Amino acid sequence: MDKSAEREALILRKRRKELGLTQMDVALNAGIQLQHYQNFEYGTRQFSKSTAILVLRICAVLELDPYEVVFGTSKDWIRRIR
Repeated sequence: MDKSAEREALILRKRRKELGLTQMDVALNAGIQLQHYQNFEYGTRQFSKSTAILVLRICAVLELDPYEVVFGTSKDWIRRIR
């Protein structure tokens, strides 16, 4: 598993559990299939390489800052894209 995918998976899983949601809850509210979301949580698909709209939908459901999920922390995302 890729290091970024593993970090992203951990963030998604931890936040989902903090909110008391199931994987199905997240998938339904984001408008995607359960298996699609599970691939992100299991790290078999890299969240940050998905479409922007999908990342934003999932982050909205989980009340996450997409920059923090994709780049690590909101403070160093600009440095990472340069």
